[in-house]
Amino acid sequence: MKPHPRRSDQELKKSFDQLYLSYTKPEFLDSDPLFLCYLYDSPEDKELVGLLSALFAYGNVTAIRGFLSRLLEPMGKHPKRYLLSQGTKIWKSKLGAYRFQKEKDILLFLQALRLAYLELEKKGERFLESWFSPVHKEESGLEKRITGFQSRFSQILSSLDPNWRTYGLGFLIGMGNPKSAHKRYCMFLRWMVRKDAPDLGLYKSISASELLFPLDTHINRLANILGVTNRKTSDLKKSREITDFFQRFYPKDPLRMDFALCRLGILRKCKSQYVRELCESCELNTVCMVYAKKRLKLTKTSS
Repeated sequence: MKPHPRRSDQELKKSFDQLYLSYTKPEFLDSDPLFLCYLYDSPEDKELVGLLSALFAYGNVTAIRGFLSRLLEPMGKHPKRYLLSQGTKIWKSKLGAYRFQKEKDILLFLQALRLAYLELEKKGERFLESWFSPVHKEESGLEKRITGFQSRFSQILSSLDPNWRTYGLGFLIGMGNPKSAHKRYCMFLRWMVRKDAPDLGLYKSISASELLFPLDTHINRLANILGVTNRKTSDLKKSREITDFFQRFYPKDPLRMDFALCRLGILRKCKSQYVRELCESCELNTVCMVYAKKRLKLTKTSS
């Protein structure tokens, strides 16, 4: 479904590009979980911190940041080196639980991540990128890459504890729902794959054109307001619909608008209803259904 079908793709792209220029700036980075990666110098540390930040990115922002602080601070400036050399003993009986995960779940996850990195080091690999490949070579699609990572990681967990699959750890790894939009993995892979700031461009074998929109609260809401999709369920199908829509404008980089669009929600620049001081200056008001309805109502009133 096209928003405002009378508007051309060229006009739509112009509005999106204006929003991109307004919000894809360094001063807005601290409103995004990606900002934690920028606290570290090493690309390998950025990947580790990115994975932890993404997988634990559920719940309210204050709780997420508080937990990640308890998790990351003991590892110092070189968290990957620390995890590989020291293991998880520093957190025992100190880290505590987070939402669905008990401390035991989190420590087992970290132990598995440590083993995964050690296994990759033996092959001369620095990053987890190769683990994000489909289990079967003939398969394709980002969801198959994510399933490949989950499968490989679950094997490591099974080697540590055959009874690892608690609800909390299963939720953290994100297994069990074939229709899942894999929001946290899609977010992590955006950070790792896209080369344009603020993303890191650490992964080389995955193309930006393969990425799917992470369906956080803000993208879910804005996609409906802009008429990109009518779908209410936050599933893989909705993620694909949104991605396909933006691929029309940015064929090689469909997630180009993700960071900028999220700022509208995170910075409370969009309230899902007409607010004069926000809507009249919004870069997307010409493609917004809320704004269009308000203008139509005002036109009828004045005529």
